[in-house]
Amino acid sequence: MKVLISAGEPSGDQLGAQILATLNGLEFEGMAGPAMRAGGVQPLARVEDLSVMGVSEVIAALPRILGLRRTMMQALERKPALFVGIDAPDFNLPLARRAKALGIPVMLIGTPQVWAWRGGRAKGIAACSDRLVCLLPFEPPYFLKHGGNAVFLGHPASADFPDLGPPGRDWALLPGSRRAEVQRLLPDMLKAAQIVLEAQPESTVRLPVAPGLDRALLRDAEHHGIELVDHLEQALRPARAVLVASGTASLQVACSGRAQVICYRVAPLTYTLAKTLVHGIEHIGLPNLILGNAGIPECIQHFEPTELAALWQGVANTQQGLSKRLHQVLRSQGAAERIGQCMMELL
Repeated sequence: MKVLISAGEPSGDQLGAQILATLNGLEFEGMAGPAMRAGGVQPLARVEDLSVMGVSEVIAALPRILGLRRTMMQALERKPALFVGIDAPDFNLPLARRAKALGIPVMLIGTPQVWAWRGGRAKGIAACSDRLVCLLPFEPPYFLKHGGNAVFLGHPASADFPDLGPPGRDWALLPGSRRAEVQRLLPDMLKAAQIVLEAQPESTVRLPVAPGLDRALLRDAEHHGIELVDHLEQALRPARAVLVASGTASLQVACSGRAQVICYRVAPLTYTLAKTLVHGIEHIGLPNLILGNAGIPECIQHFEPTELAALWQGVANTQQGLSKRLHQVLRSQGAAERIGQCMMELL
């Protein structure tokens, strides 16, 4: 059986690779990043070529995005046994609708955040999918009331990082996995790191290189004395606290038992629109959203390096107990296997 799969960003690529590793006897092709390609997915397009976020960024990349969508639409015409879309709703939902029109079963993993904005999408999303796999425990009701087959089976990303034990003496920087994220966040993160290293000269700041990210973007980090490492755990295990870009990484950090400060910055136009469209949401960090304010500081859009440094040092050796609570809520163990089994049932 051939399955067409589409992951729109690095975290979706990692998630897809985890799920595919639990399956046998299927052939996968589609939009794949480094992790899924290493797991045997035949790439028709690359996640690295799609991974953009924000209104102005999408507009600038629109010709490339439309080209990638055409490639995936053509693959649907070959009638795969199943279409699986992971995250990236603006890219994957048109594919899901076309798949349904062609009679191809559709599974969507990582549903759009209709609880935060554009809630009217829930009905259409429910209609164009045969199975909606939500990654946050409070999401299924938003789709069930519209007749969607929505389930929460656990969050596989949290399974990667069981509690790493007592914190170390060093620090970690996680500026994101997208080029635009790194370009907007890293300069102020590096200035904050310099402040921390001046106060703690015996310590080390480590930065893990996200899969698929151009290492040249991190040249300034090396010039500032930051140690680049290849794996996230290499940075987290010896860290006493982490400065992290909002996203899946914040969840992994919390599950590892490390204290953190979450920060994020987007293009001014994107931020202005978000303030207009998003209502009733007090936090953007996943641990804070899942636990209903886990006490993790968030710095959004307007912040200074001195503020980041003060918060980063201030949270060191705090936030105990979050890891255990998150693992319980997210049903970490076996989540990838459960999602894989759900895929097989749909086939």
